[in-house]
Amino acid sequence: MFNITMGKGFKMLFANGYTVSVQFGHGNYCANRHGKDGAKSANAEVAAFKSHGGEWVKLGEHDDVIGYQTPDQVLAIMSRIAALPQED
Repeated sequence: MFNITMGKGFKMLFANGYTVSVQFGHGNYCANRHGKDGAKSANAEVAAFKSHGGEWVKLGEHDDVIGYQTPDQVLAIMSRIAALPQED
């Protein structure tokens, strides 16, 4: 399932029950942080969580949300999350 979020990104719900959020607008950790570039950015902020219960997935060493991710890095995160076992 796909969802647009506040016109500045999207969320994807995977079959395993995890959601990945990709945001690239005003206030997000991205090149378009100040919202001057409309609906485009060279990189994005990414987060992942269990869809039921909302438990965050650590994406960085200490962070649930990581910023300034390139398209290739976003794809790698999505692939990693999609490959997790079905959530409890």
